[in-house]
Amino acid sequence: MIPLYSSPKKLLIPALIVIALVIAVVIILQLLPQKEAFLGPKIENSIAVISFENQTGDKSYGYLQKAIPNLLITSLEQTGDLYVVTWERMRDILGQIRKKDVETIDRDMGFRLCRREGVEVIVLGSFIKAENIFATDVKVLDVETKRLLKSASSRGEGVDSILVTQIDELSREIVRGLGVGRQKIEASKLRIADVATTSMEAYNSFLKGREDYDKRYFDDARRHLEKAVELDQEFAVAYLYLAYTYNYLRNIQARNQAYEKAKFYSDRASDKERLFIEASYADAVEKDPEKRFRIYEEIARKYPREKRVYVNLATYFRRKNLYPEAVEELKKALKLDPNFGIAMNSLAYNYADMGDFDKAIESFKRYASFSPGDANPFDSMADLYFKMGRLEEAVAKYKEALEIKPDFGAERWITYIYAIKGDYSEAMKWVDKFIAVAPSPGLKAQGYLGGAFYRGFLGQVDQAIKDLQKAEELWQADGNLYGISVSSIVKGMIYYDIDEFKLSREYYKKYFDFNFEHQPQYSRKNKLDSFIIEGLIATNEGKVASAKLKLEEAKSLLPESSKEYPGWAAMQKFTCDLLHAEILLTENSVEKAIEVMENASPLEVPAMSPPSIVRLNIPLNQDVLARAYLKKGELDKAIAAYEDLIHFNPDSKDRRAVHPKYHYSIARLYEQKGWKGKAIEHYEKFLALWKDADPGIAEIEDARKRLAGLKRQ
Repeated sequence: MIPLYSSPKKLLIPALIVIALVIAVVIILQLLPQKEAFLGPKIENSIAVISFENQTGDKSYGYLQKAIPNLLITSLEQTGDLYVVTWERMRDILGQIRKKDVETIDRDMGFRLCRREGVEVIVLGSFIKAENIFATDVKVLDVETKRLLKSASSRGEGVDSILVTQIDELSREIVRGLGVGRQKIEASKLRIADVATTSMEAYNSFLKGREDYDKRYFDDARRHLEKAVELDQEFAVAYLYLAYTYNYLRNIQARNQAYEKAKFYSDRASDKERLFIEASYADAVEKDPEKRFRIYEEIARKYPREKRVYVNLATYFRRKNLYPEAVEELKKALKLDPNFGIAMNSLAYNYADMGDFDKAIESFKRYASFSPGDANPFDSMADLYFKMGRLEEAVAKYKEALEIKPDFGAERWITYIYAIKGDYSEAMKWVDKFIAVAPSPGLKAQGYLGGAFYRGFLGQVDQAIKDLQKAEELWQADGNLYGISVSSIVKGMIYYDIDEFKLSREYYKKYFDFNFEHQPQYSRKNKLDSFIIEGLIATNEGKVASAKLKLEEAKSLLPESSKEYPGWAAMQKFTCDLLHAEILLTENSVEKAIEVMENASPLEVPAMSPPSIVRLNIPLNQDVLARAYLKKGELDKAIAAYEDLIHFNPDSKDRRAVHPKYHYSIARLYEQKGWKGKAIEHYEKFLALWKDADPGIAEIEDARKRLAGLKRQ
């Protein structure tokens, strides 16, 4: 018979047993690997390496937290059997979850990022130092279950031992833990010193330089990368990024030398890096852009998650004005990383080239929102406003870029905007500001070159030549022969403007001879430009037959030049028309000259770059239509033509600088018409702009006399 009531003691024992069993089950469940859901589809044979924990107690070794994972990633990529998530890709995923400012990726964050990306395996690590002995430790875990797959450690004397031996030892143990066969391990190139560097200091400088390059802080990048190759003169990928940097700084000789070094030591680069080296070398040194394109396509096939290659493919298409194709490539990059600033920047420029300014502005604003603290988004947005004719907004954005990074170099573009507005007083202030903050000799030289260019408009020829000599001295010391050649073209345009045609021809020839030798891939573009300039000089010398021959030669090159360098096609077509009109005016075919200029090929807004700005303003004085109307006796139309040249029209694509001589010429026309107030206004404007011009200039003396006479009336 079962009793109706049990004693408390008898009831307590079974209850305790049940509780103990529950606790045991909970503990066992906690100890068992737990599966965690992936947010993205799993990637087969994938592995990620996160930040290493600095256990040295010394913050000066903090850079190793990034350096060691990057080295392990490069080493693991050599097996060929693994998809290794690059450090950059991990940073991209951080950006996607609004954690871009996170400097180190800890264990919890690492698992979160791997689940988001669909990565199967994660590598955690730490390093410690005892006297001069460095020891590194890694743990390889399954992301889904957090089960330990492999642990390994390595040690050596000095920090460089991490590169010399430890990365190799750890890599071998990691791939063994993943089940890669011994034969595959031995066959793979797992010696990191063979594909990177033997100097940890050099590697740290390289990482800093690459980061600055991505931010478009080119002079900062140059300093870090030059240090990297100084510490390791066989560091192939550092030479590659140094070449990229020199290219933006327009040091062509240094760029090509860096490419030569990168190519020579390319057997000391990973397979992916070697392909990037070969692609860049094909374009810059071998002058074969089609070969470069084919190599980029190979990279995209072999490394479909390498987002940078799609930006490079887009650049190729944009150069050919194939904007929809470029946009598609950039969308591939942004699919991999929706916050990829460089791709957003390039996408915006493509939209702008297609005339879709709304999409361009949207992309630039998105770029700025995902890149706080970077100057480039604001600089790029300013370029867009310049293209749209919104000059005040462009200046404001350029100034925002300078507030973020005072030596970013946007002063050059602010200067040109003031030249378009005819405000040379303000323009020269910005030239001086650029020279004052320029962080390198090469950039200071660009500042002096710009100063000389604007002094040419202001009649300050003597000072312009002195500025160019300063620029040449800086470029000579820097080994930048390309810069010196650009100095020659500015001398050529200045001497042409003051009718010193022999000197003008001599300096133009120096420029073109250099470019024919060093940029044969643009031979048609350069020949066409040289024919136009030779034709203009011949016209002014009265050699009309020679000028006509040069015009025909230039026109014959237009179709091929447009294919070779589409960005200058509109500019070259316009200057062909300009030369044609000058020839007709010299022959007194006034009606035909007017017809040619009234139907001249429309200009395109130039890129904000020194070569484009200089080329757009050759010759400095482009008032042939106004002179043709004047020769015909149509004063009102001549005045209207000058007014068009003096006043900026935001609805047009004309971005030529205002030559102060236009004020002198229009003042004489207003005086002839009897419009005293207008004549005085423009004489005063001309004299104010040319107040520091060289002595003995006939136009200045004439303007002073005429102004005085008008005021006496």
